Amino acid sequence: MLKGLIIQASHTEALEAALTASGLPWRKVPGGSGKAISKASGSLGEPKELLCLVETDAEEKAALEQGFFCIGYLNPDLPGQKLSGCRILLEGFEEIDREFLEQVHTRALGLPVTIAETARLRIREMTLSDLPELNRICRENGLPETGEEEAKAYIRYMYGLYQCGMWVVLEKESGRIIGRAGFGIADYLPEAELDLGYLIDTPYRRQGYGEEACRAALDYGRDWLELPEISAYAEAENTASCHLLEKLGFRREQEFTCKEQKMYRYRKNFGY
Repeated sequence: MLKGLIIQASHTEALEAALTASGLPWRKVPGGSGKAISKASGSLGEPKELLCLVETDAEEKAALEQGFFCIGYLNPDLPGQKLSGCRILLEGFEEIDREFLEQVHTRALGLPVTIAETARLRIREMTLSDLPELNRICRENGLPETGEEEAKAYIRYMYGLYQCGMWVVLEKESGRIIGRAGFGIADYLPEAELDLGYLIDTPYRRQGYGEEACRAALDYGRDWLELPEISAYAEAENTASCHLLEKLGFRREQEFTCKEQKMYRYRKNFGY
């Protein structure tokens, strides 16, 4: 659980006000001082219970050496800073709040973030322990399996940097993994784009789980990621998926052929 934020960066007035309003403790320390970070953390908690916001490589190095999880501010007044050890890089603070920081901290601890809970489902980020069951579902549906190193990179970069990806779908009553849903990168056409995708294990189909999971993913995309629109793709012969996409408010925009397979491209506008 995140106990506080140490701020060692400029132009953070809006962030400080948001943290104060939400009740998350924070301390601001002078730039370039590793000792100041350690001293400020004393009243907040242990290093692993905190996040440290930095804007220079030197500050990042000092914080990492003391065991803090770092997030970085890409200050335009300080060009050339790499901040390669930060969990996420920020260009500003207007939309950064306590919930966002808590998600960053949860991922830094190596724990999956819960994306949504519905009446019957829990949707969360993937963990390495999920791989055997997820790979079984993919294998039985003719889809490629995911290796451990690939999964590690996916968790770190897709979830950690982009705050989205394909998520695990669990049935709440049994706790079983029944599939996956979320957003991936579609590369069927010359220009790759973010698209909605889902896969439900065979025994759980035709029970509304796919629709329930997709609606939760779309809500997250609209409310959390603030996506203005999203695409989806389906094989023309997969009438069930085409029907579901139309039920979810997608409109068919394009027909094309990929690997000798007739495909449809759908688009949904969130209507901001």
